[in-house]
Amino acid sequence: MKNTLFSKIFITFFLTIFIILSIFIYQAIIHEKRSILDGLISKAKNMSDILTLANTDAMLVDDEIEILEFVHDFVKFNKDIESFVVSRKNGNKMIFIKNQWRFEESNLNNIKDEKITYEIISSRFVKKDVFHYTYPVYFSGVKWGWFNIELSLTDYNNKISGMYERFLYLVCIIIISLLLISYLIAEMISKPIVKLNNLSNVIISGDLTKRVNIHSDDEIGMLSRTFNKMIVSLAASQQKLQDSHNELENRVIQRTKELNELNETLEQRVSIEIKKQQEQEQLLIQQSKLASMGEMIGNIAHQWRQPLNALGLVVQNISFAYELDELDDDYMKQSVDKVNLLTKNMSKTIDDFRNFFKPNKERESFDLKKLVHKTMALVEATFDDNNIKTERTIDENIIVFGFPNEYSQTLLNILSNSKDALLENNLSNPIISINVYKENNYGVVSIEDNGSGVPEDIIDKIFDPYFTTKEEGKGTGIGLYMSKIIIEQNMNGKLEVKNISKGAIFTISIPLYKGDKN
Repeated sequence: MKNTLFSKIFITFFLTIFIILSIFIYQAIIHEKRSILDGLISKAKNMSDILTLANTDAMLVDDEIEILEFVHDFVKFNKDIESFVVSRKNGNKMIFIKNQWRFEESNLNNIKDEKITYEIISSRFVKKDVFHYTYPVYFSGVKWGWFNIELSLTDYNNKISGMYERFLYLVCIIIISLLLISYLIAEMISKPIVKLNNLSNVIISGDLTKRVNIHSDDEIGMLSRTFNKMIVSLAASQQKLQDSHNELENRVIQRTKELNELNETLEQRVSIEIKKQQEQEQLLIQQSKLASMGEMIGNIAHQWRQPLNALGLVVQNISFAYELDELDDDYMKQSVDKVNLLTKNMSKTIDDFRNFFKPNKERESFDLKKLVHKTMALVEATFDDNNIKTERTIDENIIVFGFPNEYSQTLLNILSNSKDALLENNLSNPIISINVYKENNYGVVSIEDNGSGVPEDIIDKIFDPYFTTKEEGKGTGIGLYMSKIIIEQNMNGKLEVKNISKGAIFTISIPLYKGDKN
């Protein structure tokens, strides 16, 4: 613990002070560099002022010879000046470089009105970095021209190097001092805490005779004295506990003697209570079975509603055909086939719900196109009877992996809900669109209607068990809940609903069969 605590205190203190000092040193370096640069600026300004005062008369009468001689001597004997340019407002320039000078003429259109400026640039006259200073010359508020002074950076660079060297020495001294101070502070803080920790381990082992030997007047000393008081109190409590333990043992001996006297009748009482408990458990099991059976029957009844309606419609159609003398062999065969298909599906409903509660069901591959057509065949008559138009867009060869019968039940549930929504809204042109396609390794079936959609305040609840918006007796609220479990828990898929511009769209997605090569 000592090494860990010491390291944390040492690093925290060192980094905190180091960061603060680093910021201070950084600001000091910036200030120092600015001060050195201000020295160059002051030097260039003083030179410009001297040249302006010394050549005032010559400038006023445009005596270029006198200006040339004075500036030439000034530049020649001033070792800090690398180059000096006297620019006239008319575009003429006198360029001085130590012992050289020359005239240049410039296009007046290229000359801009300048203020005092300064910067470190690469000189085009001496081919090295210089401090460039531009000084505008005015007489009676009228600009006469400019002085462009380029000063040597030798002294500037030496001062900058000296500054960095001084700060480097300072940083080294600060780091060494910080290391030493951080070590002393970390040692001062961690040592008494480590002592307290070691004594705590001794106390945990059961030795309450030890005491903390820290006599400082700070918070650590106060904590040590409090810790010692706690040990004294703990020792007294331990003694009381031991006394209580001895008393309890005596009581246990006495109670054991009394219990032995009751032992003969105890077994009989326990037997009676166990029998009552078993009877209660059997009652609860029976109630659970009845509840499950009732739920199963309700689910089957809910799933049978559509096939029974379709079956009734087939029977009515046979009756109408008979009355119209259109009941021939082909019509009878088609009706019988449809009845067989409906009854077979109703039989499968029982098997499917029975299998749904079995933990060991086997999934299989099936063709979405065939299953959708097969499911739609069960409700086509009902849809036609209610003037509901269906549109199908189905891609070929979409093989998925799951439970085909349960999947068919899910389709029937959603189609039934869509039909009810269309009938409730009494639409003149009710349409249900079915699209089958692949998307992201899933086989997808979307069922879309042009009803009013699902109200936004209940759209998140429609998959909850026993939640329904239908009138009592027309819906149990279990269909969509069972569909959600079938698709998402049994087939590792997704069942989602959302509102669109004309109605609602349900999307069923289950994984593609791994053997599918398409």
